[in-house]
Amino acid sequence: MSRAPGGRRARAALRSRTAVLVAAAVLSAALAFTADLLGGLASAERTTVDARFQLRGEDRDRIGPVPIAVVGMDTKSLGEIDEYPLPRRWHARVIDRLVAAGARVVAYDVQFTEPSPSARDDEALLDAVDAAPRIVLAATETDRDGATAVLGGPSMQRDLGVRVGHTGVDRDDDGVVRRFRTARDGLVAFPVVAAELATGRRATAADGSGRWVDLVGPSGSFPRYSLVDVAKGRVPAARLRGRIVVVGATAPSLGDIHATATDAAMPGPELLANAIATTLRGDPIRDAGGAWNVLLTLLAALAAPLVARRRGPVSTVLAAAAAALLLGVVAYGAFLADRVVDVATPALALGLGTLTALAISTAFEAAGRQRTREVFARFVAADVVDDVLAETGRDVRLGGMRTDASVLFCDLRGSTALLERLDPEEGIAVLNRFLAAMSDAVDHHGGTMVGFRGDGLMAVFGAPLAQEDHADRALAAAREMTGPALRGVLAELAADGLETDLRMGVGIASGLVMVGNVGSQRRMEYTAIGDPANVAARLEGMTKDHPHPILLSDATQARLARRDGLTSLGALAVRGRSGTIVAWGADPGP
Repeated sequence: MSRAPGGRRARAALRSRTAVLVAAAVLSAALAFTADLLGGLASAERTTVDARFQLRGEDRDRIGPVPIAVVGMDTKSLGEIDEYPLPRRWHARVIDRLVAAGARVVAYDVQFTEPSPSARDDEALLDAVDAAPRIVLAATETDRDGATAVLGGPSMQRDLGVRVGHTGVDRDDDGVVRRFRTARDGLVAFPVVAAELATGRRATAADGSGRWVDLVGPSGSFPRYSLVDVAKGRVPAARLRGRIVVVGATAPSLGDIHATATDAAMPGPELLANAIATTLRGDPIRDAGGAWNVLLTLLAALAAPLVARRRGPVSTVLAAAAAALLLGVVAYGAFLADRVVDVATPALALGLGTLTALAISTAFEAAGRQRTREVFARFVAADVVDDVLAETGRDVRLGGMRTDASVLFCDLRGSTALLERLDPEEGIAVLNRFLAAMSDAVDHHGGTMVGFRGDGLMAVFGAPLAQEDHADRALAAAREMTGPALRGVLAELAADGLETDLRMGVGIASGLVMVGNVGSQRRMEYTAIGDPANVAARLEGMTKDHPHPILLSDATQARLARRDGLTSLGALAVRGRSGTIVAWGADPGP
């Protein structure tokens, strides 16, 4: 069995629409990739990463195998000691206290590159550093060989058994620190040295663009103690034993403050503590890689177009919203699994794909509605087309439905004799005048033209646009046809010198009919099929034998809101039909 022509056209249209939408999706993805390659999405991407850190919040499991604590030169310390820079004897005391408490590593984020005013204090610091089994000191400047002037230079550092690490940071364009390098200017980074001292294993690795600082949480996630309290023995040793203790400036007035993904102002020692924890855990957070980002971007670009190929704008927008939510869930889920996938590029692709899908769908819908409008205009009046389209909405169809309607047949009486005595061209012109007047009457009362039948026509009222008063409309159209419309054409012909005795016969019947398109792919017509159509045709033929030019069925009479001017004709025998039809007669309109 062959497939319906309408189905083939619909499938062809769907294939065309799908091809255009997929092409638009690929273009959207390409534009998003281009924007990413040009660096236009870097800031937005960094913001999404910050959001992931903030959403995750504090996670102490991310500290790693060695606990960490922070000892800060805070406002309390500056107030009690009341000397700045702090004399080195105070730093010596802190180192001695930490060693005595059993700190696993002393990570001292203070630069001792120049002699202090007190040689005695300098000597106390050297003794403290020499006594510390595992200590790392800070530096921010090196020579071309990576050597530093800390404690007098590399020779003294070797004699004391102290290691030096670089504490420099890299800020993104927005001033936020998100990554750290494992080495800078030939010197291993401070967090890497601290982790190596704590574990006894090398922790360096290729830098690339730097390692993500896997923040344990916002500022305050590590135990923090005041430097003066440690120096004076006010912090129990148990709180420091076995820990990597990072010592540094935490008072805002000292300026060692950094913006991070979780904080606008995180003290330097806490940032270092987070970087140490990241290194201890093997730098767990890594970029997912290009393949995953490409896949996410392509899927995001396709989300809306794939829905738009069969659905309308509302469904497309809802699908895009769902895809955006899913993208966020996937990105956050990957982040919890220590992988950073791109969000900004897929989000841009999703947005572009949605906008293009909506634009393309709108264009296809407009074209489809225009084609439907052109088809409808063949059957109904122009002012009815918009009403039909508005009621049927997006799924615009002309047929395939069963509905209660009134069917009208009309025929011109005496036309055969007239046409025999006229030239063919003149005869067709006369016939067209009558048919035009009759079809205008159908349009005027909201009917749908089904087709012309020789010197007559067939119309249906109540389809495709439902009309509760379809019987009244059909009768009103019939009265106009047999009255003013007929008289008007006859008057025009008389004015042209053509006297004729033409009359009009109309039959109307109401009930359930099947309406729809019939025909072939090359030629198709809208029609009404059912018993009311047969009855209307029979009644129209019976007007030849009755004084009333309009005959309507009892079912039509029953559906009329106004029944004035009707004459009951009782049960009439109908040729070619068993039984009788109860009919009513009506006269032409004034």
